[in-house]
Amino acid sequence: MAEETSATRRAAFQAGWDARLLPLLTAQWQSSVVIAKAVGEKPATVLERLKDMLDREIVERRVVKAVPSKPTKSGKRPRIHTARFEAHFRLPQTP
Repeated sequence: MAEETSATRRAAFQAGWDARLLPLLTAQWQSSVVIAKAVGEKPATVLERLKDMLDREIVERRVVKAVPSKPTKSGKRPRIHTARFEAHFRLPQTP
């Protein structure tokens, strides 16, 4: 029963974000930061929701500008938060 409830809550959560983000998405590439400003949410939050939609194949993503992580003073690269890039999203193109 608890699994059924959490699955229902997860689906409702995703549907809510889908309803907010889908009207803003077009066939043209758009920055996740621009989409976040239009929705009035934090860019990191919108990026997470767009990545969730990407996993469900609702949107497409392209990496525009990758920023490599900088080594620390000891010369090692940090292991967390190393994937820093600017991503653009759009609705999938049908062939």
